[in-house]
Amino acid sequence: MSQPSIKFRILGPVEYHDGDNWVPIKAAKQRALMALLLLNANHLVPAQQLHSELWSDGPSSHVGRLLAGCVWRLRAAIGDPAGQTLLTRPAGYQLAVPPGSLDLHEYESLVASGRTQRASGNLVEAMKSFSAALELWRGSPLADVALTSSIMAESARLEESRLAVMEANFGVRIALGQHEDVLPELKLLVAQHPLRERLHEHLMMALYGTGQQAEALGAYRDLHHLLADELGIDPSRPLRELQQRILEEDPRLNDRGAPHGATASGPRERAVSSDAAPCPLPHQPSLFVGRTSELATIAEYLAEGRPAVAIHGLAGSGKSALAIAAAHAAAGDFPGGQVYVDMRGTTGDFALRPDQAMRLVLRSFGTEQGGGGAAAPHTWAGPAGGRALIVLDNVRDSDQIQGFRAAPPGCSLLITSRSPIGGVDGLMHLRLGRLTVSASIDLLRRSVGVARIDAEPAPASELARSCDYLPFALRLAADRLATRPDWSVADFARYVAEPHQRLDFLAGGNVSLRDSLLASLPLLSDESGGTAVTAVTALRRLGFLDLTMVTVEALAVLLSTTEGEAHKIAERLVDAGLIESLAIDRYRVPQSVRALAREITGSDHEATEAVQRVVDHYAIAAREQPRPTLGAWYRRERETLNALVTSDRTGTLIESLDRMRCVLGASGSTVRRERTGSAPGLRPPGGPRPPRP
Repeated sequence: MSQPSIKFRILGPVEYHDGDNWVPIKAAKQRALMALLLLNANHLVPAQQLHSELWSDGPSSHVGRLLAGCVWRLRAAIGDPAGQTLLTRPAGYQLAVPPGSLDLHEYESLVASGRTQRASGNLVEAMKSFSAALELWRGSPLADVALTSSIMAESARLEESRLAVMEANFGVRIALGQHEDVLPELKLLVAQHPLRERLHEHLMMALYGTGQQAEALGAYRDLHHLLADELGIDPSRPLRELQQRILEEDPRLNDRGAPHGATASGPRERAVSSDAAPCPLPHQPSLFVGRTSELATIAEYLAEGRPAVAIHGLAGSGKSALAIAAAHAAAGDFPGGQVYVDMRGTTGDFALRPDQAMRLVLRSFGTEQGGGGAAAPHTWAGPAGGRALIVLDNVRDSDQIQGFRAAPPGCSLLITSRSPIGGVDGLMHLRLGRLTVSASIDLLRRSVGVARIDAEPAPASELARSCDYLPFALRLAADRLATRPDWSVADFARYVAEPHQRLDFLAGGNVSLRDSLLASLPLLSDESGGTAVTAVTALRRLGFLDLTMVTVEALAVLLSTTEGEAHKIAERLVDAGLIESLAIDRYRVPQSVRALAREITGSDHEATEAVQRVVDHYAIAAREQPRPTLGAWYRRERETLNALVTSDRTGTLIESLDRMRCVLGASGSTVRRERTGSAPGLRPPGGPRPPRP
């Protein structure tokens, strides 16, 4: 009879549940050991790492015995003498923690659910999830554990996560009209974290929502003076805009559930009123690298007089920055002026309507809309009657820009969207992908400092890879490093490389990679086309599969559907900016998207079996490949095979690959065999581990 699973808590003092009560671990070393194992629950923690954390100054000849003794005493303390929970592995130790047995896992699941609900516009359920997550906290995380390097880093990460969730919950509650309820706690938190601008933003909104306009403006002045005195800077642009809207008594600020600046309740939204101000072009991006050929292509299209150019691609690939840079570069070709409109296509119900966008453009050129609300695109020509450029950023689909489909002669549209836009006369498409490795490193060097990045070239390269070579993630990583001069690039890269904490570290200020990716989920909600499996389910399973490249054939196996249906689903994910098409039947899934996919809540009991089906599919493919094409097939699929071996629960893939090695060896082909004796070219057991459930 197996022993019942033990429950653990680390969001406060470290404790375990003995079946009746929550019990602390009395011995400091055992407490630290359990904390390190819980932070890596269900994953192997190498003995060498535990040595260095627990006995950094201890004699190396005795450390092995000290660790074994500490493990034995911890097992006795938690009632696990047989080692069924604290497992001994060849290279270290592993704590087996079933679902629902660790408060941290429950917290992360609730937070992921809240973010998913918030992205889909379900604010009530989002508030419930965020509130339930915050109720799990009992004080500072790992409060009674000695501060080793890992404990300090994880404590800081968890505290930052808790603050971010509190801000998200405030944003949702304010959007639901609970201004008065949040005021006391908001005032306390602002006093505790005086430089945290998002808290000030929520405080201003809550004060204004309770009729305290003067107090809301006073809160802004207090922050303005503090930032000027402490850092010599002004409040961020979103806060300055919010102050202006409060001064103007913008009626939308009092609408329950209406958007209000940059809050944790969703991407930034701005009201569009009848007296909307002109929309000048944003400033030239201060940090813009690696897009020379794309800029030249856009410049060529615009110089040719093309009526419309559309930039589409992955979330975070820098589409907006490219469009703004291209518009600045082409300013001399548009004497009639340039106008920029953020269409907010990823903000669901708060996206601009076509008539709102047209009103902004016409007012920017000093022209009123035609009678009866009819669009007047012929008036785009600007005050001097010259050629004009309209930048429509973050467009959801062609319906959102229906009034702009036919540009007047000589004028041009520059459009950005996550999915390709159609239905515009004379449209030219430009797909934006990842940066090159050298451009990614250059971006880090410009933000963090040349000397600091060049001093650690290998970790810098690993950091760029963990950011998928995408500008948005790289900017977040660079900003985080630039503001933490005491962090080494190697330490930061190591934490970002961990899938379960990558999205926590790629965040700062009012923006985060997680929120950017979550904005794509509503784009998957319309499951038209008769697909048997939803795109959200497909995304979740791709997270569990954890492959960089996936074929339509493998996706069909993963989803138990036809290749035709799998292709429709894959293209839907491409159109949402979540995966990248490499060929008609092959796709790249960014690491950050796979990390987000594993956070998406929902019941999918067949996920493990689905991954094994893909493993078996490749095992059969390895056995059935014709001998003349076997070597080429292996070279093409090698990276996928390496990754799938860690998910092979039956050994079928390893067996097939060993057989394939023998065939290739007999035919004179040379395939390197690892020292572990496993299949050719496969990583040894100490390599990357499978994704966390």
